Amino acid sequence: MNGTSDRVYVRSGHVEASAVGDRVVLYHRTSRNALVLNPTGSHLWERLAAPAMLPDLAAALRETFPALSAEDARRDVAAFLDELARHGAIVPAA
Repeated sequence: MNGTSDRVYVRSGHVEASAVGDRVVLYHRTSRNALVLNPTGSHLWERLAAPAMLPDLAAALRETFPALSAEDARRDVAAFLDELARHGAIVPAA
């Protein structure tokens, strides 16, 4: 996904989320695919309750894991956003 850092993302209206312990399970009603997020991904998913950009999510990740470098946080969040987009769980904001 090119240009992820300057895009604003929102949760897709086709996705239902359920908390199971410290994880969130996403279910895409159209494709009928499920995706289980680890605790870190679950935390970032909660941040996507409001429109968010990669830099904001990377900063949130660093708040949780202060030892994580800014570069690693951006890379990890970009990979997370790519995965969510592939599953149709997020879309660019209009």
